[in-house]
Amino acid sequence: MHYLSPEFGILFIGFLWLYWWLGAKYGNRAQNLLLLVASYLFYATFSLKFALQLFGFSLVILTLARFSGPNRRVPMIAGVVLAVGNLGLFKYYNFFREDLLFWLSPLFNGASLPVLEFVLPVGISFYTFQGLAYLISVGRGERAPASYADGLLHLSFFPTLLAGPICRPKELLTQIEATATRHIQSVELALMLIISALIKKIWLAAWLAANFVDPVFASPDNYQAIDLIVALFAYAWQLYFDFSGYTDIVTAFALLLGFSLPMNFNQPYLATDLSDFWRRWHVTLSRWIRDYVYISFGGNRGSFGRTQVNLLLAMTISGLWHGASLTFVVWGVWHGVGLILQNCWQRFVNFQWPAWATQTFTFLFVCFGWLLFRSSDWESFATYCRGFARWQQAPELNWLLLLGAMTVFFIGARKADWLMTTGVSRFQQLVWWQQSLLFTTIVMLVLALAPAGMPGFIYFGF
Repeated sequence: MHYLSPEFGILFIGFLWLYWWLGAKYGNRAQNLLLLVASYLFYATFSLKFALQLFGFSLVILTLARFSGPNRRVPMIAGVVLAVGNLGLFKYYNFFREDLLFWLSPLFNGASLPVLEFVLPVGISFYTFQGLAYLISVGRGERAPASYADGLLHLSFFPTLLAGPICRPKELLTQIEATATRHIQSVELALMLIISALIKKIWLAAWLAANFVDPVFASPDNYQAIDLIVALFAYAWQLYFDFSGYTDIVTAFALLLGFSLPMNFNQPYLATDLSDFWRRWHVTLSRWIRDYVYISFGGNRGSFGRTQVNLLLAMTISGLWHGASLTFVVWGVWHGVGLILQNCWQRFVNFQWPAWATQTFTFLFVCFGWLLFRSSDWESFATYCRGFARWQQAPELNWLLLLGAMTVFFIGARKADWLMTTGVSRFQQLVWWQQSLLFTTIVMLVLALAPAGMPGFIYFGF
């Protein structure tokens, strides 16, 4: 079921009425029980098997956490191994199978490994990382184990289940456990976030995909270099609008349920360097990789050289987390090498470029990385790159239109916080029927401008 589908919208409105009626009559516990049941029913719409797998995974993590602590590390370590192993089995088995066969066949005279077909559960990477954060938090003594009911809800909370944000226990579980009466955080902010999500996902991301991205990436041999560059820039913005639009909609749902989710995007294409980019892009994943991978390797506690190695390893793992493909691994390495070169420049040269120059370079560097991210395999990447040498003919795509759109996007990014704050403030000044009329009008306008169809969210595949 799609978050932005009419069916989900109708069901969610009815669910909200029941949710707040239960809260007024029976309190938070009843609301949590309803949320737990609804989250699993929602996940089961993708596959009943997925829901059962999530339930089993959650029980294992929650049980091991109850036996973990600062002086009892074995259950925590066992949980980490099992969680990573479970993710690896479903997501990476066939990827590593092919590589292992390549190396083992000459050594063991035609060695073979069984072919196993796994259906990747939607959102498995996200709930695995969220489960690991909870397990490690308990194992380090940062918090007490949660009840099974609260823990199950923490790992299945439907707004965050499919593609994050990846919530730490202190960011979501503490809100689930709270006994104080819940209230809707801000109806006006939630409605503005829904509008933002519709504009980003239904209109802009879909428009970029239909007119610039999909035609070129489907057959890059048929396009000139300028078309390939335009499509790559368009994909960068499509990916941002798609994922940040998803974050906006689930943040709005959480607000309407009385919960607050951590920020996941902060205008990443305004970043002044790669470190700044990763503080702005997919923030909850970046923090997770920093705290549980980079620091676990040693972080910056060793020599300068050792720090760079740790950084490269962390970014490589980040790339592998995104997908079982060599292109994702190289994408992680690309960013790791970029960060290392940046650190070396700051340490040994320390020349300060103008802000506009560093922003431009960072955007171009990130865009080329997105080509690795978008390519299905190494041959697709190579085919696209070879096209950069074709300058013989005039471009087919309307590159001036995209250039104008990108200018608007960058200006909008700089004004995003002001636009959201002002929009919420003005919305609050309207009476309920004016709010309803304005909201409905904007929604209908976006649907009229958007391409036909209901595109899926890109990050649901991770």
